[in-house]
Amino acid sequence: MKKRTIAVVGGGAACTAFLAAYARQLSGDVAGAAADVIVFEPGKSFGPGIAYAEDADTALLNRPYSAMSVDYGDPGQFRRWLYRQTSAGRAGDPQARHTPRSHFVSRTLFGQYLENVFSQSREDLRLLGAQVTLVPSAVVDLAVEDVEDGGTGGTEGTAGAGGSDTYLLTTADGERFVADEVVLAIGAIAPSDVYGLNGSAGFVAQPYPLVSSLEQVDRSAEVLVLGAGLTAIDVAVVLADAGQERRITLASRSGMIPDVRTDLGTGELPELMAGVRRLFARGSVSLRSIHELVDTTLRLSGTSMREALLPYTDSWSAPDLMRHRLENPLPGGLAQRCVGALTPFYSELWRALPEASRRLFLREHYRTYNCLRNPMPVTNAHRLLGLHEAGRLDFARGITHVQAATGGGFTATFADGRTEHYDAVVNAVGRTNNTAAASASSLTSRLVRNGTFVSHPLGGIRVDPGTNQVRGSAGTVFPRLYVLGDLASGEHFHVSSMELVARQAAKVAAQLVPASDRLLVGAVA
Repeated sequence: MKKRTIAVVGGGAACTAFLAAYARQLSGDVAGAAADVIVFEPGKSFGPGIAYAEDADTALLNRPYSAMSVDYGDPGQFRRWLYRQTSAGRAGDPQARHTPRSHFVSRTLFGQYLENVFSQSREDLRLLGAQVTLVPSAVVDLAVEDVEDGGTGGTEGTAGAGGSDTYLLTTADGERFVADEVVLAIGAIAPSDVYGLNGSAGFVAQPYPLVSSLEQVDRSAEVLVLGAGLTAIDVAVVLADAGQERRITLASRSGMIPDVRTDLGTGELPELMAGVRRLFARGSVSLRSIHELVDTTLRLSGTSMREALLPYTDSWSAPDLMRHRLENPLPGGLAQRCVGALTPFYSELWRALPEASRRLFLREHYRTYNCLRNPMPVTNAHRLLGLHEAGRLDFARGITHVQAATGGGFTATFADGRTEHYDAVVNAVGRTNNTAAASASSLTSRLVRNGTFVSHPLGGIRVDPGTNQVRGSAGTVFPRLYVLGDLASGEHFHVSSMELVARQAAKVAAQLVPASDRLLVGAVA
């Protein structure tokens, strides 16, 4: 029997979680079930990807290190890796072994952990009979190859013919590879160039890695940062550290910034979990019912949704929100804990909502949800407030347009009619799941054009929610073609956190161990 080959497109965090999960699945099965794996990654290293590449130490994870892992069944794995370093100082924090569980470490450190897990998983798979080949190049095309006549095509009908076809992957170097299964772990679509500034002198289109991308910004420049989320906060801190004379403005349409993270524990909330299960049992999931359930949970703890969301519903300024949360963390912290506790139910809740409710949520409530779901570390809140009070950082809402100025720099226009001049602009609008925003030369755009991908109206592409297999235009799945991460967001809602990526990776890995081979060692004579 010909040995199978799995191609993984993208060598970052999602790929690392998949390889680790695949090794775990195989380690309990009879020898001989392992397929060979080919990993395609155009970046500098395999494991970290762009998101966790080597960068400034001030670019922090927005979750405590005790809650980060590529294995959601083992949330303390990253923490143990930190503690195992031969020198705590070499790990980036001399006090790492003595810090509380709420400590936030750099994204670079997590990237080093991912690189370590990637290497270990590759070695584990080798010992289990799978060869893992690394290809340092991007995949630019994916087509279906007919096994019988060697022809290729890109249509859904071809992919489903007899279920025996293989996939042909072409890299930017012109090399071709054949695989029986493909896992697309290509990460988020690059930030949108909202105002068409790409190519303008002084415009930074992609901020990560921050150290290298922001080198071009003059140390005394007036800098406009587009966006006010976690990416924009990372940019502001690095810019401030590298240039004491810089003045920085974080500008967005809404003016909303992430909440300030409060560590109130990460355990389950039994009353909330029971309430969610009752909603499913009754078949009565609605935005109102979810709101009431969270509000009831908060009231049992002495606060309410109204109190927790006050800075957002009443449009507080960014400095006022941070001061309030630092002085009175309980309402926001409890709401964050509720939002986090619902994580295992996101996909099912999302798909249970009527279509109109999902659209309403994305239009009216998603920004507030995202501020609670992805809050900033307390360290960054103190830093931003300090920069603001020193006159080095401003927050602006209602930005409507930015254009390159004739004499150099940029002119920004705001909803109140005022205009401001800036020397440089950094695009920190963050990730997008809109396939229309993907570069025309990207693999995502190519697969949308040829019909392999069908854009989901709520973001990403259509996938089968139970398997994460890609769904084509006729609604049927492409056999053995899987997606991990943001491209599945329309179907699953929130899929970009490490925990949810790891859950998806484990689900896909389980499907790639043939059912006929799932016999525990020792279960038969």
